[in-house]
Amino acid sequence: MTFYFENVNAQSDSDVVKLNIILHPVQTITVNSSQRSVDLNYITEEDYENGVTATIDDHLSVTSSGGFQVNVASNDDKFSSSSNTEGIPAGDVSINAFNGSENNLDNIFGNVILSTKPESLITSSTGGRDLKYSVTYDNSAGSSDRYINKKPGKEEEIYTIEVTYTITSK
Repeated sequence: MTFYFENVNAQSDSDVVKLNIILHPVQTITVNSSQRSVDLNYITEEDYENGVTATIDDHLSVTSSGGFQVNVASNDDKFSSSSNTEGIPAGDVSINAFNGSENNLDNIFGNVILSTKPESLITSSTGGRDLKYSVTYDNSAGSSDRYINKKPGKEEEIYTIEVTYTITSK
């Protein structure tokens, strides 16, 4: 009796899948929803003499999957009022940023004179999630009674401008 063995292909009891982790770039910037309006109030004689500054803690929140730059610009070259066509120059306000709560990144901060041209406010070589930045709006250029005659009548006069923050990859 002779036995013959044939090479038989058995069914596989395993297989392989290639698993990929694909990291897409993500960048977001958000102004704290309770801080969407910032007021620089001229109330006292000292305000008109020295100008007014407001620091807003944790004003901006940034998420970026890598290095980034935050720019700031205004929508107009002057603050406008409903009753005063002369306006106030946007460049009377400078904007500064600094690390907010729980943000230890080593950033480069610019002192931006507000204008319609986007200028670098924050630059970081690394990214992070939910990075908080505090912002100072400095209107000390409104000192030395520069605005003393811009308020007609007995009611307050409100001058408004829109400020836009944008984020780009670095």
